[in-house]
Amino acid sequence: MNTKVNVIGSGVIGLTTALLLQQKGYNVTIIANDFPGDKSIQYTSPCAGARWKTLAPNFDLRLQRHDAVSFKFFWELAKSNAAEAGIMIVSAFDYYQEKPTADQLDPWWKNLVPTFQFIAEAELPKDTSFGYYYTTMVINPVVYLPWLLKQFLNMGGRCQKKNIRSLSEVVDDVDIVVNCTGIRAKELTHDQSLIASRGHNLIVKAPQIRQTMSMETKSSYTYIIPRSDGTVVLGTTKEENNGNSETGDKTEVNILRRAIQCCPELSLKGELDSLQVLETVVGLRPTRKGGPRIQNEFYISPTGKKTLITHNYGHGGSGYQSSWGSCQEAVKLVRQGHTLIKHERLQIRKLLSRL
Repeated sequence: MNTKVNVIGSGVIGLTTALLLQQKGYNVTIIANDFPGDKSIQYTSPCAGARWKTLAPNFDLRLQRHDAVSFKFFWELAKSNAAEAGIMIVSAFDYYQEKPTADQLDPWWKNLVPTFQFIAEAELPKDTSFGYYYTTMVINPVVYLPWLLKQFLNMGGRCQKKNIRSLSEVVDDVDIVVNCTGIRAKELTHDQSLIASRGHNLIVKAPQIRQTMSMETKSSYTYIIPRSDGTVVLGTTKEENNGNSETGDKTEVNILRRAIQCCPELSLKGELDSLQVLETVVGLRPTRKGGPRIQNEFYISPTGKKTLITHNYGHGGSGYQSSWGSCQEAVKLVRQGHTLIKHERLQIRKLLSRL
């Protein structure tokens, strides 16, 4: 097969989709304004906390499948290429202030992850209603995204740096386009269900932290996510429709204070000033009402040429933890849509051959 595909976007979803398409024999080019190493508030993947913690509800089998497939892949990758891909297997402690819902009392993923258990009441932090303990993976985007790109290039993939303003710009020489543009999909597709959720994180030096923790309250969501290089991600904020790339001292102090309260081991003295902040990062999560859009549509050019456009965007804060499963679904749709185009062309050729 030498079918050409343009994948638009080089975040975790675009890179993973491109790599899976290559595995199926497609000739893939990634076109994007930003690639691993670049920094932009719209290039969200490098800013992510990036750990496997499912957000799929008990009733949504599709999202569960995305997260389950991804967990199993990351688990195998961590066992075979952990250092090269920037992945660690760690213990996770998730705490919740509010009383548990019925779904939280019977989470769908309890038999997927190793060592799952409810945390005993006597071991819960103050003002906490319940919590989970389990084993999971944390991912260092600074290492993992270049690793994905390296695999893609080693398999003959090509990259083109370009700021796309319309999907019509990338359909001329290909039969297939896969739209993995994250928050920019709102501009490119006019999808009103897509909302920018601003996330503000801090990268600190804390090699003593080797477990991930989170605390969810009525007013905030705090996480501590160690990385393979001895740094730790502290976060976060969720600010809808706020595209400001500037950072503020007040927000940073608030994140630091919440993080130390959740994980006192971050600071031996318990003081904010003792934490070494290496970097402040801000990104826009592509949050979509109704979940990610993984869907086919067909673009008809002014000359009548039909091009398959497969959308794969709107993963919100679940990009990494759902990446392999959601991109697997997108690749299946690509193959279905491409088969339809080939069938239509075959029918026309058969018709013409009768003349």
